[in-house]
Amino acid sequence: MIKNIFSFIVISLLTINFSYSQLSKAKRFAKTISAEDLSEHLYIYASDEFEGRDTGKEGQKKAVEYLRNYYKSIGVEAGDLDGDYFQPMTLKMRGRRGNPGSTVDSENVIAIIKGSEKPEEYVILSAHLDHVGIDKDGEIYNGADDDGSGTVALLEIAQAFKKAVDKGKGPKRSIVFLHVTGEEKGLLGSKYYTDNPVYPLENTVVNLNVDMIGRIDPTREAENDDYIYLIGSNHDSNDLHNLSEETNKETVNMTLDYRFNDKEDSNRFYYRSDHYNFAKNGIPIIFYFTGTHEDYHKITDTPDKIEYDLLERRSKLIFYTAWNIANRDRRIIVDPKPEKVVVSVDDLKHFTGVYSNPQFPTEMKIIELNGNLAMVPNGRSNDEAMELSALGDNKFKITMAGIDIEFIDKKMKFNMGGREMMFNLVPPPPIGDEATEPMKVELGVNDKDPKAPLPPENK
Repeated sequence: MIKNIFSFIVISLLTINFSYSQLSKAKRFAKTISAEDLSEHLYIYASDEFEGRDTGKEGQKKAVEYLRNYYKSIGVEAGDLDGDYFQPMTLKMRGRRGNPGSTVDSENVIAIIKGSEKPEEYVILSAHLDHVGIDKDGEIYNGADDDGSGTVALLEIAQAFKKAVDKGKGPKRSIVFLHVTGEEKGLLGSKYYTDNPVYPLENTVVNLNVDMIGRIDPTREAENDDYIYLIGSNHDSNDLHNLSEETNKETVNMTLDYRFNDKEDSNRFYYRSDHYNFAKNGIPIIFYFTGTHEDYHKITDTPDKIEYDLLERRSKLIFYTAWNIANRDRRIIVDPKPEKVVVSVDDLKHFTGVYSNPQFPTEMKIIELNGNLAMVPNGRSNDEAMELSALGDNKFKITMAGIDIEFIDKKMKFNMGGREMMFNLVPPPPIGDEATEPMKVELGVNDKDPKAPLPPENK
């Protein structure tokens, strides 16, 4: 027993010393992340010149050029397949307020620092490069916090890792800097990446997603300002959560606030940024966030309102966390997942059709899509359908929207946020012979008789 206890103590001390040694190396490079540099980047990136960075528009094209040129300038190589830093895509944008949808050409920006020992394992840091553009009155939405703050944090973190490489202290695993487009349009750029990964998802160790980390949540008036909200760190890996906590204690030691961590939180932040497309593919994630504020999605989200000293500390925490994940001996351990409920396609087809409720403004269409049920407003493209996850006993859930669905005798019970509605299955229109009204034949009289005389023309 004494021998076992001694062994445990020795192993624990070695683990602590290894972590401390790794972070002591990291601290000299973290010093390159500064409030001054973050501010310099953001005053450019969130300026009127970039026209609100609307997906596919001229301002967004300027933004991706800025990112590419910066990575070139510090010697961080391209991470895309063509070696030009861009992952191009054509995105289908859904129409709003009755307007038809459209397609736009856009691109993710990808840079990489290759690992020295395990280059085929990838730590992906992400932030969305887009914002909402210009309104009909010509007002520019600069998006300094959303998500200029996360974007410039990645640039500074990349510089710190490159300084480490230049000193022969580069990461053991590869670090991917992924700036995704189309987040404001429905997480489109990150979905495109996870559907068309440049690096295998099975070799992706973690996604650290950074979205809006430059301000102070006004609801925290009675609390300290030295904080950051963490979402998802323990959803798929307690190992990741523990590493995150220990890294914070040994470095910046700020308040890690988990108030929005619950997947069922009413704000549903877990489903509202790009980490979600990694999480739904089984990849452990941490979403770094500091809350919304009165300037969220307004023309007043400008660089002068960013708390640059706090942005520096938050960026350093993310750098230290990525450093520890990239340099430890074993990759992050993913927790076992509950067994997925599987429903056969034949059984799913029993629930497909159009459902209506006279108090609801549109009919809802249930379709079978890729072996699952999906729901879309009737008349909209199936490309916009939201997938239903099977729970068993004719029950399903639209996870992103927090909608529970149950099918009961040609009815669909719809529950969202405690509000319950019942939809009835709309009978399909008749086809073939059933669509034709039975003919009554009274020769010379019935107008459906081809031999009957034509009616007189109206004068």
